[in-house]
Amino acid sequence: MIRFSNRSDLGQLNAISLEEQKTKNLTQLNDSNPTHFGLGIEKFGTYVPDPRGSETTREALANFLKSRKDPISPSNFSPASSERLYLLSSTSQGYSWLIKLLCDPGEKVAYPSPGYPLIPSIASMEGVEAVPYFLRFDGSWYIDLPYLEKVLEDKSVKALVLIHPNNPTGSYVEKEEFEEVERMCREKEIAIICDEVFYEYSFSRTPGRISGFSSVLTFALDGFSKLLASPQIKTAWIEVSGPEEEVKEALTRLDFIADNFLPNSWFQNQSTPSLLELAPEKVKEVRERCMENLELLKEAFSKPSLASSLIVPDGGWSALVRFPATVDEDELVKALIRQFSLSAQPGYFFDVPFNCVAVSLLPPTYETKSRIEVLIDTIEALSRE
Repeated sequence: MIRFSNRSDLGQLNAISLEEQKTKNLTQLNDSNPTHFGLGIEKFGTYVPDPRGSETTREALANFLKSRKDPISPSNFSPASSERLYLLSSTSQGYSWLIKLLCDPGEKVAYPSPGYPLIPSIASMEGVEAVPYFLRFDGSWYIDLPYLEKVLEDKSVKALVLIHPNNPTGSYVEKEEFEEVERMCREKEIAIICDEVFYEYSFSRTPGRISGFSSVLTFALDGFSKLLASPQIKTAWIEVSGPEEEVKEALTRLDFIADNFLPNSWFQNQSTPSLLELAPEKVKEVRERCMENLELLKEAFSKPSLASSLIVPDGGWSALVRFPATVDEDELVKALIRQFSLSAQPGYFFDVPFNCVAVSLLPPTYETKSRIEVLIDTIEALSRE
């Protein structure tokens, strides 16, 4: 049984709350909701706070999620339900809530490295330590499972983060890897937090979604920032799945956490159902752009004499360009800035264990072509110094 944090413990209801539960159509003397008294803006209707977000919106979202039928483990899968969804303003908020739910200050959450540095930053603000487990590279990326098992032997580790696919490596959690991860988490009673924001952007095949996994308490994160390529919309969600008793307890505690924030807005409720209808075409458009740029990159780095090489991702919005250790990452980026007003994120930003820079697959191909030519030429020049 998963142990939840003390800070998410509601304790027992007080005498007034217990008495209120016995009474229907209760009137509050201290009701300070202006929409109950005709004082709000009429077109926005009556405000009915719900820690999980509007039920109507969650039902639309659940129907959308149920249409995506590719679970990583079909025999251990629960279809999306509106009762197990939380509407958020961002996946970052989701990480914050889940760390509050699962970890007391001083405890730990395990996260993949290389990776985007968001999780250590959020964990630090929650008073929790983020400990890395490693993705290794031998021509393709894979989880160092023996090392991960050692990390999870630490009883203060309360949650394991999976990025599916990872940013910036573009690697998915393979089915065989997940079977081992699931075993470790089940044996050690550790919850899974799975970030699937880039899942739709695969370039070949995918091993299946982890969202909805039912054998271990699992929290899946997703949202419109990637699904609609529109981070300004500020709509995301948590999908909860797992053993029934653990899910029930998690929902009760998450309700308590969410009730302190109530981020769901009228604008989200009005727009989300129609925005969900746009997702398939938008994903198709963005994926095609990424694949066009990836093919362009493959061609650009096909010359065997180049000092640099392309690490081909399985999915996502970026690729890594690798170059020799003799070319300093900082010197390369500074040269790009000085000579071409072009900047880049070096590999050490993500704790990549070799020299590289991350390249976006989103620009128009003509822009990508010119930028990559500049990058290759600059690496070649520095490698000859």
